[in-house]
Amino acid sequence: MITTAPLPAWADLLRAARVEGTGAGVISPWLKPWDSGFLTPRSAWALAALATAVSRHRSRPARVLLPGWICNQSLWPLRRTGADLTFLPVRPDGGMNWPAAETLGAPDMVVVVHTFGHAADLKPARDFADSRGALLVEDAAHALMPGAGIHEAGDVVLYSPHKLLAAPEGGIMAVRPRAEDWADAIAEALGQPAPAPDDRRWLARRVIQGLVPDLLRPLLPQGGQEGFATDPATHPMPPPAGPSLLSRRLLAVCDLPREAARRRANDHALRAVVRELADLRPLYPADGGVPYRLALRAASPQAAAARYQALRAAHLPVETWPDLPPEVSADPRHADGALALRRSVLLLPVHGTLSPGRLARVYGAVLR
Repeated sequence: MITTAPLPAWADLLRAARVEGTGAGVISPWLKPWDSGFLTPRSAWALAALATAVSRHRSRPARVLLPGWICNQSLWPLRRTGADLTFLPVRPDGGMNWPAAETLGAPDMVVVVHTFGHAADLKPARDFADSRGALLVEDAAHALMPGAGIHEAGDVVLYSPHKLLAAPEGGIMAVRPRAEDWADAIAEALGQPAPAPDDRRWLARRVIQGLVPDLLRPLLPQGGQEGFATDPATHPMPPPAGPSLLSRRLLAVCDLPREAARRRANDHALRAVVRELADLRPLYPADGGVPYRLALRAASPQAAAARYQALRAAHLPVETWPDLPPEVSADPRHADGALALRRSVLLLPVHGTLSPGRLARVYGAVLR
């Protein structure tokens, strides 16, 4: 069945059941040889732990610079630390507007997001962070693994493999050599949260989804936001829990090159569907990276809403990039960047469980 979330393959479940070692080696595919790293609950909690370490060192709340086009829900743990958040306007393509940062003071942390797996331009970020003595954090929660332009310039890199792979939990924090002096403080801030409870409910749901024929999809309840312009309410997140044994086993057997190839193939198939459409175009070029979603930008908010409703009427997975921070929504400086993107971008799934041919057929039948 076509789903938003990746589904575990039977072969992976069988291999995971035989895994014995689920220690530090689990995170090695996301580290470079000279990095140190931590297996974390989720990247949102890892970012909060980093801010806590900085705050303890500075004896004041951490000052954090973030892109305006960012999910407010993911900032809930960071806000709980008392951090002082500043949001930098973004350009129409989502890249951070670095000239505008010159008036924003001196942050302790500069966060750059590789949105939807597309590598952000890190040179101006590195230059700005160096000029302010700030830590440069690569938020690679949408990135499958290190790659060209990703995990190259940051002091700390955050991954969320549970978002791209069939695993119920799991984040990874890579600490680069230039930030090695922070490793002990980060470890203390992360603590050692108890593992998540048994994930049998997650596993049962994913297995059932995998068994349901796609032709029955229109008969099943539909998740996500009903209206294109509707933002979900921000809600408290449960306390951080370490990845469960099942999560660690699934991460230990994942085949990242295979997943990357499948995501690229699915992305290519959907790009072919929209190539001739006048009102939709890919937000990013097909640059050889590994996509998290295929991000499409509509010609207008009306076109975006119409395409969104048509796909939902067909019970096909489609998402928006919702819940911008309230500081961004209320600030006219973000009108041409984050707010315009929120009102025009649609997201389609490309994860490796899906089939390029089926995606092209079912989405092509609606997007024509």
